[in-house]
Amino acid sequence: MDIGIIRPYEVEFHPGDVADLENAITERNHRPVRIYVDMLEVRLGRGVEIYQGIGRNEPVKVEVSGAILRHLGIFRDFEQFSYRVFAARALELAGALVMNPVMSWLVASDKMASAMLLVKAGLPVPPTIISENMFSAYRAVSSLGRVVVKPLRGSMGYGVFKLEDPDIAMHVFSMLTNLNKPFYVQRYVEKNEGDYRVVVVGGRAIGAEFRRANGWKSNVAQGARPEPAKLNGELEELAVKAVEALGLEYGGVDIAETKEGYYIFEVNPTMSWQGFKAATGINPAKYIVDHLIEKLKM
Repeated sequence: MDIGIIRPYEVEFHPGDVADLENAITERNHRPVRIYVDMLEVRLGRGVEIYQGIGRNEPVKVEVSGAILRHLGIFRDFEQFSYRVFAARALELAGALVMNPVMSWLVASDKMASAMLLVKAGLPVPPTIISENMFSAYRAVSSLGRVVVKPLRGSMGYGVFKLEDPDIAMHVFSMLTNLNKPFYVQRYVEKNEGDYRVVVVGGRAIGAEFRRANGWKSNVAQGARPEPAKLNGELEELAVKAVEALGLEYGGVDIAETKEGYYIFEVNPTMSWQGFKAATGINPAKYIVDHLIEKLKM
C-alpha cells in the first residue's frame, strides 16, 4: 500500500516529524510517497486525477490509498492559499483518505474558526473578541484588561504579543489595520508556570507533556522546556472532546491550568512532536500511521 505525506516542496517543515512518519510507514511494510502540494497538477475531465512533476520532470500520476497532511507551506497570496487547500482536497476527491481531513485542517488551523467550534461544544476558551474594526479591538482591551493579541493563522508563538494599555494598543491596531489584518484579542490568563500539550490520536489521548515556560509564552520554539506529564481524567476528556469538535483524527491540544480551571488555547492539526517525543518517549507517528491503516481497512 502506498501512503502519502503531504507537504510543500519549497520549504522543509518539521523534517524530524516527516522522517518519523516515513519510518513508521516503512516498518509496517507500506511505501511512503512524498506529495508536494506546490508541485501537483489537478487534472479534470475523466473525474479528478492528480499528477506530480518536480520542476521540469515529466509528471507522474499520484495514486495513494491514504495520505497524512503535514503542511501546506507559506502563503504569499490568497489565491495561492486557496489553490493549495483545494489541491489537497482534490486528493480526497480522487479517492485517497487524507488525515487530517482537509476541511477540518482548514478550520482547526484558523484560531477564530476553531475557537467558535470549541465554544459551541461547551469547551472552556479564554474570553476572546475578534473583529476587523480597530475601535472594537480598542474596546476589547478596555474591557478585558491585560490581553494577548494573536494572528488568526500562526504557530509556535510567533507574532503573539501582550498588551494592557488601550491607548498603546490603539497604535498597534492602527498598524495592523494598514496591513489589512483582523484582530484576535484574548484575555490574558495566568498559567501555572506553563501549559499542557495533550496529543490525541483516533479518539484517545496517547500522552501529555508539560511545557515549562521561559517567560509568559510556553511554546517550545520560544524557549519552553518540555517535561513528561501525567494525564488526569479532566485533561484527557477536554483534549479528546476538542479534537472531536473540530472533526480531526489527530491533534495536539494546548491546555492551561489556571485559578479558574482549565482553558483550551488551541488545537494544532499538524503539530510538531519532537519535543513531546523527547519528553515522553512516545512517538505519535506510529499511532497516526496505525490509525490511518485501520481506517483504510474499514
